[in-house]
Amino acid sequence: MNIKEKLRVNPLIAAAHHETLQLAVDSKVSAIILMNGKLNELMGQDFKMYNKKKPILLHTDLIKGLSNDKEAINFIKEYINPAGIVSTKSTMLRAAKKKGLTTIQRIFLIDSSSLKNSIESIRENDPDVVEVMPALVYPIVETIKNEIDKPIVLGGLISNKKQMLDMLKSDADGISCSKSDLWNIDIKSEI
Repeated sequence: MNIKEKLRVNPLIAAAHHETLQLAVDSKVSAIILMNGKLNELMGQDFKMYNKKKPILLHTDLIKGLSNDKEAINFIKEYINPAGIVSTKSTMLRAAKKKGLTTIQRIFLIDSSSLKNSIESIRENDPDVVEVMPALVYPIVETIKNEIDKPIVLGGLISNKKQMLDMLKSDADGISCSKSDLWNIDIKSEI
């Protein structure tokens, strides 16, 4: 999956829960981050069908039944084969890249120290995309982009279309949003 191209076509990603996965697949979003689930659900036919319709990235830190190590990635690749993973864990990101999975490194910014540490971690892990949380820190997207050459997706605490537009105008490449009523907005035409 070419995540950069997906974001250029439609910068909106659904941050879905297992219960809203069907809704996310049927929406206009370009991709889905599955925020929860259990291994047995991910190995079922429904998930395989959904993953064929729209690229799904597993938030491996939140999937029940997985440990955060290289063997978990080997299992995910062989038995689930999602489009990619989202994680805060360096081990998971590096192992997933080696297996050819798309990687999104999720970072949480609370102060200038967390920004500095996150930039160092991004340089070490070389993810395909960086998801910055909370999205309300969007005024510093330009600062981050001056430090790293990665697409930036903003996520967390997004509640309306105006926020999404402001974030994309700040040079963010994408938005990940858990509010299902925002998944069908044709945001690209309004930027």
